[in-house]
Order: sequence, then structure tokens, then C-alpha cells
Amino acid sequence: MLKSEDMSRMTISGHKQNLSDLSNLLDKHQLIHLIDYNNEDDGFKIGSSLSYGAQTSELLVKIRSVIKLLEVSASPPTSPKLVSDIEKEISEIDSIASQAHKLNDTQRDFDRQIEEVESQLEQVSYFEEIDLDLDLLSGYSSMQVFAGNIPEDSDLSLLNKMKDVEIIKSNDITVVFVASTSSEEVERVLLDQGFRSIDVPLVSGMPSTVKSRLESNLSKLNSEKEAINHEIQAISTRHGDWLVACEEHYSALSEKSSLPLKLATTDNMFVLDGWVPTNSVSDLQQALQKLDIYYEVGEKSELEPPIKLDNPEVMKPFELFTKLYSTPKHWEFEPTAIIFLTYPQFFGMMVGDAGYGLAYILFGQFIITKFGYSNELAALGKILRMAGLWTLFFGTFIFAEAFGQTFYLIGNDYLGFTSFVFGEHFGPTFNVPLIENPHPPWQLPIHKFSPYGAQLMLLSSVIIGFIHVSLGFILGFINELKHHNLKHALYSKMSFLLILWGGVIALVSVVGLLPEFAKLLGIVVLLVGLTLAVLGEGIVGILEFPTVFSNVISYARIGAIGLSDYGLAFTVNFIAFNLIGLEGIMAVFAILILLIGHLTVFTLGIIGTGINSLRLQYVEFFTKFVQGGGTLYDPFGYNRKYTNENEVIP
Repeated sequence: MLKSEDMSRMTISGHKQNLSDLSNLLDKHQLIHLIDYNNEDDGFKIGSSLSYGAQTSELLVKIRSVIKLLEVSASPPTSPKLVSDIEKEISEIDSIASQAHKLNDTQRDFDRQIEEVESQLEQVSYFEEIDLDLDLLSGYSSMQVFAGNIPEDSDLSLLNKMKDVEIIKSNDITVVFVASTSSEEVERVLLDQGFRSIDVPLVSGMPSTVKSRLESNLSKLNSEKEAINHEIQAISTRHGDWLVACEEHYSALSEKSSLPLKLATTDNMFVLDGWVPTNSVSDLQQALQKLDIYYEVGEKSELEPPIKLDNPEVMKPFELFTKLYSTPKHWEFEPTAIIFLTYPQFFGMMVGDAGYGLAYILFGQFIITKFGYSNELAALGKILRMAGLWTLFFGTFIFAEAFGQTFYLIGNDYLGFTSFVFGEHFGPTFNVPLIENPHPPWQLPIHKFSPYGAQLMLLSSVIIGFIHVSLGFILGFINELKHHNLKHALYSKMSFLLILWGGVIALVSVVGLLPEFAKLLGIVVLLVGLTLAVLGEGIVGILEFPTVFSNVISYARIGAIGLSDYGLAFTVNFIAFNLIGLEGIMAVFAILILLIGHLTVFTLGIIGTGINSLRLQYVEFFTKFVQGGGTLYDPFGYNRKYTNENEVIP
């Protein structure tokens, strides 16, 4: 925790004939993070793929093409398919590919025909009100036909006066027959009146008859297309799992075949360079002894080692947040453990509702159960479940709230807890400074909409921010001390920590919570911090001075979001409960308000609260000690989900 695993540099060399066996071994153990060779000097060059690479790539392209054509989606892994069985059955891919391409071509042909018929239907629909065979609207040599839309207030009197012009007009269409000799003049008049031309469908028959025929044809085409879709779906269902397994297996083979592309090689030899977790070096050494190759291990290196996050299983889901921000450098503190402790607590305090907490737990468990085969989705589900647990805790023991409704279990003294801790059983009662009209004594639960509750939530949020930001500066100071020196650490991190502490000490003294001399102490500490900041960063140090306090104040959003969520849930209940006693449709409407309203609050909790909780980590906390830019440990090898290697391939 708080530190990535130690890495050791390992160099492996040997004859190129051993590369295939080495590739299989490294893929099986998945321990070495390769350093790609990208120079061609001293007689070395980048190697070429193993012998089976070209055939594997060809098969992989074919498999992926079929998967795309059949729209196969990976289902959760059940029992992995044996690699030996896949190798025996892979010849079937040609037959399946042929079926898929044939059905796809047929489907595209139906799509083209359907598009044509739909276009004709659209054209014919314009001419429905004209009692005229569509064949009469085209095909003349001495006459021109104009068909289209024209505004109702258009003036066609000029055309009516012309002896060689015939006009047929309905609500949706106007058709003008004119001798070819007068067509240009008629067209000019029509355009002046806002005429918009419509293509005449190249079909024969009355519009109503043609429309009926086209609709019948369209229905038939859609039915035939649907039959093709069912056939495609049937093939996808029948072969989908097998195709996914094939894609995984040959992807793994392709990766193994690409090993020489990352190495330095000569005509006969190869050199592999990489990083191995120090505590796994002996395991890899033992495995390598089975091959006729040379290897060397050195713990020191000028190169930056990759970062392997090392956290207990319960914390691993929160590594997702660390990776999303940036991979820390090897000398930096790894923040996953702190995110595990603070993110769900911030989330729980923001929502602070037992009902929603239980809903988040159930929803998180649903995601884990339904999408557990996806590492990222499973991690999000576990994070949401943890956040739900803290939400349930705050909602039950601190705020006594469920879906916007407050509740008590034992009179006015919640669970008898506060009378024990703060009452006669445990010393004298006390008040909370800076809080107007506090409880006499301070007792749980805290009512969010009371002046006492609202102020306490906001004050508590800022105190949490002070602690969180201070911890960030302390971790940053230690980082700089290890990576640079004391002077750099004092200027870049300790300076702002002293500014923060000095300012807070002075402020707390002003409101009377500390002795008078503490005010002077706080000012001195602040000035020392400001001096160090200026010495280290010049004028930039002065400009960054206010951001230290704004970072802390930003944590007030914990209390503010908690109040807003409660207010929204309370409003939903208020409206619904005032309507639910009414009869008929209003009672149904009240239930809909409850369901939609609380679903909205639930969703906003996941999105808004989740993002704001994460923002406090990334913006206010991480920036104090995480520089980032490290390389995430990515060992050579393919993680299989759908296949099982029961033998060495190839």
C-alpha cells in the first residue's frame, strides 16, 4: 500500500531457435514487462514474427470479419474451451464465413430494394389525389410535364391564359402540361411563384393502385429480410461462443508470435530486455532454467521501471481511479489506499440516506453479478457497493434519513447512542463552537435542514478538506525529499503546507477557539510559508497563495450536495404525499412522482455525487503529491477468459 512493487531489470539472451519456446513460457507466466528495442546499431536489428505469425494473422482477420458480420457479442465466460478442440475445429471457419458473407450480401440486397420501394412510395403518395394514370406524366416528345408543390396563395392566372397549358391542382400537388415550345416560359412563371419540383415515379397505373402494390411489395421485402436476420441470428447464437473463443485464442497466438518484434536480434541470436517484480524474479529464473538461454538480473537501472500497483484485494477496485488519473512514478506515493478510505466516505456523507445507500449496494451488486466478466465494470460495481455501505452508515447513524424522510428508533435520542457518548454516562455535555443554536446537548441524528445541521455539515466538510489537503502536501513533501532534496521539498510543498496551517491557526484564533498568542503564531507560520514559496517559485508562489485556501473551501461541496440531495428527495415526498390521499388518477400520479422523483435522485447521486467525490481526489488532493507520467506494468502475455491452454501451442 502507498508504494508500488519493487522492480528488477532482467536481460535474456540466446539462440533464435529458442524464441518460440521462450514466447510460450513468458506468456504462461506473464511476469516480464518488455522494453521494446527501437535501435538498429552494433549489428542488432528488430526481429521478425515467429513462423506461425502470418497464418495466425490471416485466420484472425477472417474470424473477426465473421464476428462483425454476424454481430456476435461476447457473453460472460462459462466453461473455457480447450485450445486443442479449437485447433481441431478451426477448419469450420471457412464454411461459417461463406454463410455469413452470403447472408450479408442478401441482406444488403434487400436493404437496397427496400430503400428503392420506400422512395417510390414517397413519390407516389404525392400524386394520390390526382385521378390520373402515372404513366401519363412522362414519356412525351412534344410536351413537357411539371409536377410539384406550389404555395396556396400563388398566382397562376398567367398560365391559365395560355392556350397550350393544362393545369391539374390538388392540395398537395400541382401538375402542369405544356407544349415543349412554351416550357421555358411556363417554368419561369412557376419558379417565380415558389414552385418546388417533385420527381415523377417511373411506374404505370393509378396512384392508389400503385401505392397498394408498392406497400404489398414492401411488406414482402421486409418479411424476407426479417427471415434473413433470423437466420443470421441463429448462426450467431449457434457459433457465437465458439467464435469468441477462437478470436481470443488466435489473438493470444498472434501476440506470442510478435515477441521478436520487440527484441534486438542478429542472424542467429536475440537479446530481450525487461522488468520483473522483484519478488517474482526467482519464479521466472526457475522457469527459464528449462530452456537453453542466458539471463541476468540487475536491481539498479537508469531507466524508469514500470509501476505495478500493490494493494489488498478489497482495495483493488479503486486502482481504476488511480489509473484514470495517471500512473504515478515509481518514487511517488501510490494513492489507491487513500482513495479507498476517502472516496466512499465522501460519497456516503454527500448522500447520507439509508434508503439510497441500500439501493446503491444492490445496484453495485447487480453490476458485479451481471458484468463481472469485465474488469472495469466489476470494479465500478464494487466501488458503488462500498459507497453504498458508507451511505447506509451515514443515513442510519448520523442523519436518520431514508428516501428523504427522517426517522427515530428510540424517542428523540437516536438508538440511545448520543446520551451515552455525550450525556451523563460519559462526562458533561458540550456545544459545538461556530454553530448557532446547537442542541443542548449535541446529539444525533443531525437534521440537514435545521440551522444547526446545515452549518455543522458545511463546517465538517471544510475541516475534512483541511485534513485531506494537508495530507496531500505532507505526502508531496516526502516525495520531493526522496526524489530531490530537502531544499526543493521545502520550497515546493512545505511552503504551501505552512501557508495553510498558519492561515487556519490565525483564523481559528480570531473566532476565539484558540488563545490570543496563537493568532501571532499563525501569522508567523503563514509568512514563513509564503517566504519559502516565493524563494522557490518567485511571483508564481504569491499567485498560488489563494488556491491553497480555495482548495480547502472546495470541500464544502460535500455538505452542500448533501443538503441539495435531501432537499430534492424531501420535495418529491412532499408533493407525492399531498396527492396520494386523493382518489383516481391523482393517486396514480402521486405514485409516479415518487418513483420517477426518487429514481432521479438516485441517478443524480451516482453521476453528480460520484463525479464530485472523484473531483476532490483529482483536483484538490492528487495535485499535491502525484506528478504522474509513469508506465503501468504490462507483462508479456494474453489473459484468457474463454479458452484454456491444455498444451503448448504451437
